[in-house]
Amino acid sequence: MGIREKMGIRSKFVIMMGSFGVLALIAIGFGAYQFSIKGAMSEAEGKGNLIFNYIMSSRNYFNEYQRPLIMELVEKERFYPELMSGFVITRGTWDMISKELEGYQFKQASFDPLFAGNKANLDEEKIINQFRADANLTKLEGRIVKEGAEYFYMAKPIAIESIKCLRCHGDPKQAPKDQVEIYGSEHGYNWKVGDVVSAYVVYVPLSKAIDSARKSAVVLFVGGSAAMLLALLGIWLFLDWRIVKPIMKLSEMTQEVSVGKNLERGLASSMMKDEIGELAKSVDRLRISMVKMLKRRKND
Repeated sequence: MGIREKMGIRSKFVIMMGSFGVLALIAIGFGAYQFSIKGAMSEAEGKGNLIFNYIMSSRNYFNEYQRPLIMELVEKERFYPELMSGFVITRGTWDMISKELEGYQFKQASFDPLFAGNKANLDEEKIINQFRADANLTKLEGRIVKEGAEYFYMAKPIAIESIKCLRCHGDPKQAPKDQVEIYGSEHGYNWKVGDVVSAYVVYVPLSKAIDSARKSAVVLFVGGSAAMLLALLGIWLFLDWRIVKPIMKLSEMTQEVSVGKNLERGLASSMMKDEIGELAKSVDRLRISMVKMLKRRKND
């Protein structure tokens, strides 16, 4: 006889409930984890948009209001990055903001940049190529692993929209001499109007949010497991008190009645109002019938 056949109703019922409980806890824990991750991604997207909006507003203000005035005041061959380069101004703005945003990163990634630090990595090259392949694509976002840490990234394309951009990024022979002295003449030139040459990429760290989601899921699972164990213990005790013991007493009483023992003893469980009580009443009626039958035999 197998272990399953040897188990009582109580054990089978508790094991069944425990199995359903474990499955439910796993589903709830996984759902809680996914919900937390979704919330972290939504929060990261909001932060990424906020950073983008601030940086782009600063750059647009420079291009629209400050740069035209500066170009009128500065000689053609002169180039002062802190005054005339949209990238340097954007980079400087970010460097100041990033002091309060630990782990956040911003990059103007390019295949062939003037500034070597803007050289796109493999993931950023894929992003730029996607923008080049689809002119209607204005934004890309998602999760990415960078330097061993997980980030939410948001990227927007940078296209050469005006011939004015070619003053610095067209023919290197026509570029400001100061710029050529600073950056050289090999990279960041010969761009064309309409080309997608690079992309702004903001990286929002996700590691802490993901760790928090995992911990929350574990806490929920452990707490749920403890609650389930207490519930199963309560069910075990209830079944023992209200089901198993009364049935065992009924079984014992039935055996005694069948051999004519202890016929004068009634069943306390016959006072119960549930199914066990009905069964006890039937056994008690059997006992009474047995007593009457034995009395008739004596009289005969």
